Amino acid sequence: MRMLQIVPRIYKGETIYSIAARIVLNDVSTSFSQSMINKFGNKDIQLNSIFPSYLRQLSSLTSCEIDCFIDNHSLFQYYSSFSPDRVKKQARDFLIVGDSGAAFKVLGLLSNRIMNEGTHKFCPVCASEQELAFGEAYWLLEHQLPLSMVCLKHECMLVSKPKARKQLVFPEIGSSVTDCTSPLLLKIAEINHFVLNDYSFDRAKLGQTYAVRLINKGLATTKSVRHIQWRNEMKAYFAPLMHDERVRKLLNSSVEQGFPANIFYNDDSSHHPIKHVLIISFLFEHFGDFIVAYGKGESIKVRAVKQPKPQVNIDEERHKETLTLLKSGMPLRDIICKANVSAATVRNLARVHGIALKEHIRKVSSIMHRSILIQLVVGKPTEVIARDFNLSVGDIEQVLVGQTAIKMLRQRIRFYTRRKTARQAIISALYTLVRPSISRVRKVIDKEYMWLYKHDREWLNDLKKTYFNNK
Repeated sequence: MRMLQIVPRIYKGETIYSIAARIVLNDVSTSFSQSMINKFGNKDIQLNSIFPSYLRQLSSLTSCEIDCFIDNHSLFQYYSSFSPDRVKKQARDFLIVGDSGAAFKVLGLLSNRIMNEGTHKFCPVCASEQELAFGEAYWLLEHQLPLSMVCLKHECMLVSKPKARKQLVFPEIGSSVTDCTSPLLLKIAEINHFVLNDYSFDRAKLGQTYAVRLINKGLATTKSVRHIQWRNEMKAYFAPLMHDERVRKLLNSSVEQGFPANIFYNDDSSHHPIKHVLIISFLFEHFGDFIVAYGKGESIKVRAVKQPKPQVNIDEERHKETLTLLKSGMPLRDIICKANVSAATVRNLARVHGIALKEHIRKVSSIMHRSILIQLVVGKPTEVIARDFNLSVGDIEQVLVGQTAIKMLRQRIRFYTRRKTARQAIISALYTLVRPSISRVRKVIDKEYMWLYKHDREWLNDLKKTYFNNK
């Protein structure tokens, strides 16, 4: 039984709907409508909308800022990850003032005409753990991602519960648990998980990444894309998902220039994240494979022209090889490298076939992990930390995985350090040159000047105005 809470709780990774529903539930009133009026001043607010319009009221009822709700408790990061920075900022501004419809429209979600899910999803194991730890179950943000049907933590199928406009809905305790036996569903859930974690992709570079991988798979040339062949292979690959109306409409479209070909047609057009998730799932082995291809670039392979093997067959061969390596007793990390599969795939196959998974002894102990985090927080370079702890730079960067706040802090430290150096260089040049002028300063330290012009223009203009006026 849920207990009344004087101060509303907010759990890590909880959805905005879950927080708002609990606040309304705690209001002891004669009806649901009256509780909505008491808390939000309006009984007709849609609590379960993707982009809520009541963030300002919710912020006043809790100790959480609006930006915190947007970044940590909404799907804004997911739906805006493939949009330009100016569009993301515009959509965020609309959300802050409560215009959720405008935010939905500016991100291109309205024009894509892809229906939203009419259900909340939860993991039965997560719900039981929440009930045991906190005395109540709540909705997790990661489980609500489109096309996500699996809980990555417990590798079991999610349970759906219909949304209700005039009724508060919460996860059910004691629901039956069904293990996930589909590597494809795990792969999509894993890609969705990473897309949610505040990634931002440049459209032109993204299109180039897709194009090169299509060429290397034999689905395109340097001049054109084999649209029909590409779509047919995607339909075969995503056969387990064709029961989903959104996937079925996208891949069964009779329009010649439809999905997936239309992803290349207009750099200014906005595409629903589902389209990118489907393409990434089909073209790349896992999210890490995609990020490497996107970040470092991928060269076009020179090979004899032949019919490419369908991705479904490639995945089946990798899974057979993974199973053979598991039976041989090879450690997890070695299997990932040798079979070129994700950790989730290896763990899933090991669980299904009842094979005990052997893992390497961790190089970084819990005590060392904490010490390294402290060094990272103060902005110490990873090369120096690696040398101090007698580890590789890769080991140090592994500690940073999932530490979004620390990454942002280190970026700020690097920015302010760079700004301080550039400012000092400009000031030194102005006061050491015999006849200082902007053109002479740029000849001496053009790199620092251009950096300040791009990132600290207001300070640079003030310095020039003050210095030359005094002269």
